[in-house]
Amino acid sequence: MALLTACGSTDSGSSGSGTPNTEATLRMGWTTGSQTLDPHMAISEIVAFRFGLNMIYDRLFTVKSDATVEGMLVQNNSYSEDGLALVLDLREDATFRDGSPVNGEVVKANLDRARTLDSPSVKSRMKPVVDVTVTGPYQVTLALAQPTDVVPFILAEMAGFIMHPDLIAGGNPAVETNGSGAYSVESFAPGERLVIVRDRTDYWDADAAKIARIEYQTIPDPQAFTNAMAGGQIDLGLFVPGTVAALEGRKGLVTVDIPSGSGVELFLNRNIAPLDDVRVRQAINYAYNREEIVKALFPGSEARYQYSRSGLPGYDASLEGFYDFDPEKAEKLLVEAGHPDGIDLGKVIVVSAVTPGVADVLQEQFAKVGIKITPIVKDGLEGPQSFSRGEASAMVQVSTMGTTFTAGSDYRWGPRTNPAGVTPEYQKLLADATDPRRSPDERAASAVALNRYLVEEAWGAPVTWSTAPWVMSEKVGNFSAEMDYARTIGPFDPRYLTVG
Repeated sequence: MALLTACGSTDSGSSGSGTPNTEATLRMGWTTGSQTLDPHMAISEIVAFRFGLNMIYDRLFTVKSDATVEGMLVQNNSYSEDGLALVLDLREDATFRDGSPVNGEVVKANLDRARTLDSPSVKSRMKPVVDVTVTGPYQVTLALAQPTDVVPFILAEMAGFIMHPDLIAGGNPAVETNGSGAYSVESFAPGERLVIVRDRTDYWDADAAKIARIEYQTIPDPQAFTNAMAGGQIDLGLFVPGTVAALEGRKGLVTVDIPSGSGVELFLNRNIAPLDDVRVRQAINYAYNREEIVKALFPGSEARYQYSRSGLPGYDASLEGFYDFDPEKAEKLLVEAGHPDGIDLGKVIVVSAVTPGVADVLQEQFAKVGIKITPIVKDGLEGPQSFSRGEASAMVQVSTMGTTFTAGSDYRWGPRTNPAGVTPEYQKLLADATDPRRSPDERAASAVALNRYLVEEAWGAPVTWSTAPWVMSEKVGNFSAEMDYARTIGPFDPRYLTVG
């Protein structure tokens, strides 16, 4: 996919131009900005992660581009024989600005807050952890509700971001920060803008933080976003294929295409009739042409038939094309379900960040088999919240497989995202796929079985896997598909980027 032929385009990454300028500013644009600086109170973990918090706070783990987990503040981790305890050995060279160490007591204070604070997302994500004990100066042991290998992945998200204990005890983390990262806040306008500056020379990771200042800007309107990149107001931004073409030929810009574990999906509320009938959900999956939608609106991306992408855990090649476009089969299933005259799904939320035109195509193709929808546009925060409250039968939204398929599944299907909840069959498959007492091959096979269950039961209606075009100034270096999180939730961690 060569989008910017005049200025250079690459699938492997950006190398920047010249010697890195350690006094430079990087300006990043996003369509949605975080409303709080408190990692535990993030409404959207992905939004908060990418909107600067990952540079202010170190986290316990990180996720590599192949969806394997690796320690960050954690040096080693191990499970007890019964799988009910996870021991974390911490690195001993990480400190806060006042020189105090990031030790076991600090990590316990943070994890206890993360699992008990009444929060939009983090508390529910921390449900597997029932207690945290300091078992050494730089060691904590997590007691688990059941054997599960997903906790390190959860601690690579907001739950694993580590704050100074003074901030927890007497500060206001919503507007103040105090982390062991290399950056602190210069200014913050909730939901609109964040500016951070590198203000220490003793950061433990000598290869990181080569940029002096990073500005995060929220630009919700797609055209304004494109104009900002074209006019040089931002240096780096995530685009969708339908808008990035307008930048073709712009001198000084480079595009890096990242095949990620995110994409567009029609979320279905299985609590609401007639979506409580699997035949209706299957009919919906047969009623739209994924390949046609991708070709028209997502050039360079892939049609999506399942919940893990090729090359990542849980993927099943035999599920590709499982719901090939088949309007006749869709109509037949609706008749079998007792709806010979079709169905009306009523209000369907369309999140504004979704590529324009997707909902229109779905509405048109659904209508041909007797499925009526009424699209209602909502923004990237209110839309998912409204759907999770059961206020619509379905939602067209950008969805992600999470930091890995199994770690993201409970979040993806739980009440935080979908009011329909889960089933005993789902819970058994997920438990088998994440039990650390089982061999890696056994867990991998169960992850595939879970993916197949979700597809066969048509819990959702996936549309596309995104190959995301990231457009940036040619001065930006080290951006590639090998960055942490790149192929799962996206390359939202600029800690090793440079500016030439």
